Amino acid sequence: MITPARRNNLIIGTVLVLAGTFIAVNMYHSMTPPTHADHDHAIASLNAGGFLWIKHVDGGKRNLVGKPGKVLVLHWFDPTAESNEEQKRAARFAAELQDDSNAEILFVARAASADGLTEWAQEIDIDPAALYFDREGRTADLCGVRRWPETIVFDPSGLLAFQAKGAARWTAAGLGAQIQNASKGVEEIH
Repeated sequence: MITPARRNNLIIGTVLVLAGTFIAVNMYHSMTPPTHADHDHAIASLNAGGFLWIKHVDGGKRNLVGKPGKVLVLHWFDPTAESNEEQKRAARFAAELQDDSNAEILFVARAASADGLTEWAQEIDIDPAALYFDREGRTADLCGVRRWPETIVFDPSGLLAFQAKGAARWTAAGLGAQIQNASKGVEEIH
């Protein structure tokens, strides 16, 4: 038979374990890196801890948080948009940049699932290895994406280097120059 003191200890221990689990789960899901002081900008730094998950079309997921080690270009787009011209230009630019080990371009679709995305990307000539989706749009929102399409460039240490709200200039003189500048590192977040 359990004594009243033992029973009380078990109850208190169980409550503490449940409370600790509840707090840990909420902290895990609420951690995101800080945003830029101007709320109309993208997230200030990817290397500030937390979680920014995007899902790959082939399954699996990727956390964007941390030092990318190279320039990271995130192109957020809506595959149901009237025109795919922006994505076609982005795909051609990404293909030209494919051999550049100093930069990585990820295409992140605003889509509830991967259904049809791979086929859509093949029509546009987007490399499926670089194709992700944001199921609920939560990561896009946490990253500061307000307009679709939107392109965000981070330097190798994860600092915001450039943000194109709306269509980007997918040329060597446009986004190519921004990538080159970002590869040198960002001293101050603009």
